[in-house]
Amino acid sequence: MSVQSTRFSQNGTWRDLSLSGLVMMIAVIISTQAFAQTDALPSWNDTATKKAIVEFVTKVSTEGGADFVPTADRIAAFDMDGTLTPEHPMPIALIPVLADIKENVAKNPLLGARPAVAALLKGDLKTVLAQGEDGQADIIAAATDGKTTEEVAANVRPMLDKAISEKFGVPYTKTTYKPMRELIDLLSANGFTVYICSGSPILFTREISDEMFGIPPEHVMGTWLETKVEERDGKTVLVYTGNVGHLNDKEGKPVTINLAIGKRPIFIGGNEGGRGDIAMMRWSKDRNGPSFQILINHDDAEREFVYSESDNYSLDAAKQFGFHVVSMKDDWKEIVGK
Repeated sequence: MSVQSTRFSQNGTWRDLSLSGLVMMIAVIISTQAFAQTDALPSWNDTATKKAIVEFVTKVSTEGGADFVPTADRIAAFDMDGTLTPEHPMPIALIPVLADIKENVAKNPLLGARPAVAALLKGDLKTVLAQGEDGQADIIAAATDGKTTEEVAANVRPMLDKAISEKFGVPYTKTTYKPMRELIDLLSANGFTVYICSGSPILFTREISDEMFGIPPEHVMGTWLETKVEERDGKTVLVYTGNVGHLNDKEGKPVTINLAIGKRPIFIGGNEGGRGDIAMMRWSKDRNGPSFQILINHDDAEREFVYSESDNYSLDAAKQFGFHVVSMKDDWKEIVGK
C-alpha cells in the first residue's frame, strides 16, 4: 500500500502534504537537529539569530527541498571592516601605510591637501573615521603613490605583525571576530563559495584574507587603486598612481560583485555604522529565490566598541527590508578569540 498524502496540524491549521513533501520536511528537521548537536557556531549564544542562520543553511543545502540552491549559486559575500574584524579605533588597512604617509606627502604636497590625509597627519582619528571609506581610500592611495604592487604587498604583513591592538592585546592579524570566522567555516562546509566585498583596497585585503578569515585572495573584492605599467631595472612592474580607481562602498558594492561574480549572493554580511553595506544587502534580498542578510550591530562597549549612525539608517533599513540584526552584546559569546 502506498501513502499518497498525510495531514498534520500546525498553529491550529491543517495542511495537505505529499509523501515527498513530508520526507523533505523530516530531512530538514533532522539536518537542523544535526547542526544543533554538533554546534557549528559555538561562539554564538542560542538566540533566534543563530537558529535562523542554521535553518537557512540547512534549507538551501538540502537537496530536493523547496528552498534548495545549487552549489553554483550558493554564494556568500561579507564586508570586512566592522563585519569580520574591528574598524575602530581605525580600519586595519590603514596600519601598514602610516609610516609612508609623511614621506609621500613630503615628496608631493598635493597629497596632503586631501581632508582625510591632513587629518591623519594631525592625529585626528575622529575626522579620519568621519571621512568613511572614501577618506580611507584617499589615505592609502597617497601612501602607495609611486610604489610598485610588490613593494606595497611586501610591507603589509611586517607592519601588521608589529602592531598590537590596545583593545584586545593581540596583533591586528589576530583580531578576527571569532563568531564570524565560525560562520564562514559553516557556509564553506555546506557548499557555499565565500567572498569578501570590502571598502578597503584589494591590495591590502588580499594579503590577510586567507589567514584571518579563511578566504583565498582570489575571492577578495574591494576598492581598487589606479596603477600604470612602468619599466624598472629592465622589468615591467605595476606602479600605483596615487589615485582611487573605484570606491567599493555603498552602491559601488553591487556593481563590483556583479563584475566579479555575475550573480547575486544568497548570503550577505555587513555592519551598521557607515551605511556602506545596505545596497548590497538589498541587492541580495531582491534576488529570485531564498536569501539571508545579517547586519552586525556594534552595541557592546565592554568587549568591543559602541557606535552607530546618527540617523539610524542601516538599522532602519534592516527593519524595513527584513535583514537579521546581529547584536554583539546578545548574540555573541565571544568577540575576538585568544
